Amino acid sequence: MTQLEAMDYIAIALRKVIKKDKIEFSLNTDLVLEKILDSLDRLVFLLELSEMTGKEFPEDMDIVKVGLFKVFNLVDYLTDRKNISDFRA
Repeated sequence: MTQLEAMDYIAIALRKVIKKDKIEFSLNTDLVLEKILDSLDRLVFLLELSEMTGKEFPEDMDIVKVGLFKVFNLVDYLTDRKNISDFRA
């Protein structure tokens, strides 16, 4: 998967979860700090993203704390530049 494809998957998942047609974000966006996703939306977003990409997000990991809601980290994980173990604290 390319970086552009990963960004497209993120955009699709965000639109499904937030139910807005236009969502602006970039590689530097933090989906939590910028309050794009609330706590319930985060779970649904990860489920959507997992279904679309086949990537797993471990339930025993604090995804917020390890920075996986920062778009650049999420893209690195989706494109296999980083493994999930790279994010373990």
